Amino acid sequence: MQKLMLLLIPILFLFACEQNQTNSTKPETAPEDEQTPIAVKEQSTPDITRSTFFMGDKSSAQFKGEGNEYASYTLKTDYLYDHYVSTYEDNGGTVMQRIYRISNDKITIVLEVAEAYETNNPTLEELDAMPDLKIYLAGPFDVGTKFDGWKIISTSDTLATATQNFQDVIVIEKIEKESKIRKYFAKDFGEIKREFIMNTNGEENIISSTFEKIM
Repeated sequence: MQKLMLLLIPILFLFACEQNQTNSTKPETAPEDEQTPIAVKEQSTPDITRSTFFMGDKSSAQFKGEGNEYASYTLKTDYLYDHYVSTYEDNGGTVMQRIYRISNDKITIVLEVAEAYETNNPTLEELDAMPDLKIYLAGPFDVGTKFDGWKIISTSDTLATATQNFQDVIVIEKIEKESKIRKYFAKDFGEIKREFIMNTNGEENIISSTFEKIM
């Protein structure tokens, strides 16, 4: 059971258009090029880059855990290639490596390995050949956007941490049988908090990891 928890905790924890047509007072016989143009309003477009949704290159960050002894962890971030980022998450019991692929409208995970105690980064050719394992974050960044079982539930949250307050936080949520998982993203930092909320006998038990500081 302890081994299972070591592996689960790090794992648990990114167009439709509306058309508004102006009423025209021109006669029905007016030439086509004189008719009132249609105004189109688009949803917010994704802005996905390495520096927007990940900690800085070669950075190390500390996350404070609550609810479980393995919820605290350190996160090391490496920018590998233009569209790939590697992270090492060490919670004191195991080290989880994840490699992310960044595209125009989403971030996917292509590699996820537990007990990654040594640096092992594939070549660019090897990474390009890897299929997506799952979607980490997807746009458009509007409330209601859904992807891979997740749903964006807020784009304007505020989150106070030990070192600073974050504004315009994007919150995504996945609802399972008797549990909910939430992740919080801030511009120029990426994931700053995760929560695993389980309903047990009518009571909520929350395991959380929250950004504390850059080390």
